[in-house]
Amino acid sequence: MVIIVVIAAAAGGYAIYSFFPEDDYVAQFALENPDKSAFLLIRNDTVIGQQNLHKQMPLASTLKLIIAVEFAEQVGQGLLNPEEKIAKKELLQFYVPNSDAGAHNNWSDSDDILKYGDSIPLISIAKGMMQYSSNANSEWLMERLGLKNINNQLTKLDFKDHSPIYPFVSSLFITKEYFKDKTEEELIQAIKNLSEEQYINYALDIHQKMLKDPDYRNQQLDLNETMQRIWSDRLPTGSVSDYVALMKKLNSKTYYDEKTQTVLHEIIETSMRYNSTKEFYKHIGIKSGSTLFIITKALYAEDHKGNKTEMAYFFNDLDAQERKKMTMSMKDFDRAVLRNPIMVQQIQKLYSTDE
Repeated sequence: MVIIVVIAAAAGGYAIYSFFPEDDYVAQFALENPDKSAFLLIRNDTVIGQQNLHKQMPLASTLKLIIAVEFAEQVGQGLLNPEEKIAKKELLQFYVPNSDAGAHNNWSDSDDILKYGDSIPLISIAKGMMQYSSNANSEWLMERLGLKNINNQLTKLDFKDHSPIYPFVSSLFITKEYFKDKTEEELIQAIKNLSEEQYINYALDIHQKMLKDPDYRNQQLDLNETMQRIWSDRLPTGSVSDYVALMKKLNSKTYYDEKTQTVLHEIIETSMRYNSTKEFYKHIGIKSGSTLFIITKALYAEDHKGNKTEMAYFFNDLDAQERKKMTMSMKDFDRAVLRNPIMVQQIQKLYSTDE
């Protein structure tokens, strides 16, 4: 989940820095900045490196993995027809302009979607949530699948460190809807004083307003850095321990029944459509998330030699320089972990030395 207004503005500031991607930056940063980080890497059932296993950190779009699992299970149980046609305009109820770095429009305007015209298969909405990270698709699926069912997944998956999932698009409007007459300082304090239950109830109320009023989403939002910080800090939280446990379930290919597993493969392992991916992996699934302050990722993979990898890393409170360098280095880091045994050995040595 990225608010493009501020990120685009901040990007201009990045030009004064000179950064080069470093393939060990993610692991090194996590080790050196435990107050901002959580990290867990498992290779062939061996823990290679770990940091703050159970620290609850805001997840951003990585939490969409839970929605994906609930979607797949409902299809597997025959509760949903993945080919059911849905009017594209329904999704616009939860599309907030300039709030997702173009993710929803990139999905909606892709050749895979344009070919369907005005109505698209239900499964394409789930794929758009995962591949393009459409926030509108995510919140629409919360309504269709049932938020209670989605949160029940946390219990079914035996998650220990996860806060409740709620409509995070709707929560963008909490400050405008309920605290519009407060100064910035008063607003920060008022949001801090809200209990988790109060905050979620506000988001649920706004979700219903967005359902009933198609124009609600078009309200002008103040997306300055302070407003983004307020929103980002209250996002659902989770731990690398729980998400790597989920990655292991998905990587096993045996945890879910065959029909559910087929759906999971289609909506999570979207990169397997490319020959360049198939060259290295039997399967691979990745979901990441970000805000102006957060970067998160969870992934699983099996290569053609049978090596299995599960990994999650969560970062919060990143400054502009840290976020830029992290963004530039993540893909190189992931690739090195998955393809280069020497990198795995380096990380293992790095973390064992720290202990």
